[in-house]
Amino acid sequence: MLIKKVDRDLARIVKKIGNSHFNPINAKDEMIKTFNDNNYNPKLKYLPQNKNIESIDKKLLALRTDNSVFGMLLKKKIIELHNIFLMIKNTGKEGFTEYSIKVYGAPKPELVNEARKILKIDEEEVWTKYSRLSMTKAFSDHFKINKLDWKIKEKEMVAGAAIDSKRKSLIINKNKDFSENDVKRLMIHEIGTHVTRFENGKKQKHKMFSFGFPGYLDTEEGLAAYNEYRAGLLSPKILRMYAGRVLANDMALKSSFSVVYNTLLEHFTRYDAWTLALRSKRGLSDTSKKGGFTKDHLYLKGFLKVKDFAEKGGDMKKLYTGKIGVEHVPYLEDI
Repeated sequence: MLIKKVDRDLARIVKKIGNSHFNPINAKDEMIKTFNDNNYNPKLKYLPQNKNIESIDKKLLALRTDNSVFGMLLKKKIIELHNIFLMIKNTGKEGFTEYSIKVYGAPKPELVNEARKILKIDEEEVWTKYSRLSMTKAFSDHFKINKLDWKIKEKEMVAGAAIDSKRKSLIINKNKDFSENDVKRLMIHEIGTHVTRFENGKKQKHKMFSFGFPGYLDTEEGLAAYNEYRAGLLSPKILRMYAGRVLANDMALKSSFSVVYNTLLEHFTRYDAWTLALRSKRGLSDTSKKGGFTKDHLYLKGFLKVKDFAEKGGDMKKLYTGKIGVEHVPYLEDI
C-alpha cells in the first residue's frame, strides 16, 4: 500500500510542475539583436516562478518508500523531481546549470566526438513545404484512426513540435515550416513513440509508467529517433541537428552564447544556429556566462543507446510498456 500511495502522490506532483519554466519569453527580440550582431549575448527573461513550487517540493521530500525494486525506483524519481524543482527555483540564477546536470547529465567526450563526425555528413536540402491545413488534417486523421482522444495546438516555442500529455495535445511550432517528410517523421516520433508509450503506460498498475521512470528521457527521445531511422526518415539533416545539440550543450558549459552561436554557424544556417544555441543556454538570464540547459545531448545519446539495444537483440516491445528506460527492462518482471 505504501508504494501505491507514493506512486499516486508523485503522479499528482508531476501534473503540477508544468513545462514552460525554461522557455524565454523574449526570444524573438533577442534573436533580432543576435542577427544584427554575431557577438551579442542575449539577456533572457522568463515567466514568474509558480508560488506553490516551494510547498510542492516539501511534500515531495516528505514521501517515504520501501526497499522493493519499485520502491527504489520511486526513491530515484523523488530525487530527480527535487532537482527539477531546484532547476525551476534557480531559473535565471547561477545555480541553474548545477541542477540541470544532476537531472540530465552532461555530454561525455566520446558522444561529443561522435557528434563532430556526424556534422561532417553532407546535408540534403530537398523538401516541399507542407500546408498548415494539410498538416493539421493529417494528424487529426491519425488520431481518429487510432482512436486517440488528442488535440492539435499551435504556439510559439523553441522546439518544432512537442507532446503535452497532461492536456493530451500535440503542440506545433506556429513559426516553423514543415515538409511532407517532416510530417511523416513527426507521426512516428511524436505519436508512434511518445503518445503510444504514454497511453500504454496509463494501462499499467503503477502510474510511473505514464509519467516516466527516473532517467527515462534518453530512451524516450532515443526510441523516437530510432523509429525515424528504421522508417528511413532520419535524414542527414535531422541527424546533424541531433549532433548540433550535443555540440551546443558541450560548448555552453564552457563558453558564452556568442561563442556557441558563432561555432554553430560553421555547420548550420543562421536560424538553426540561433535555435540550437538558445536551447543550450535556456535557464540562464545572462548568456555571456558559462552553463545552460543540458537536456539536448540526450537525443543523440539515446538514439545510440536504443540502436545498440536493438542490435544486441533486446526486446523492443518491452520499451513500449510505458515511459521506461532501456536500463529498466530487466526490472519489468519484478514490477
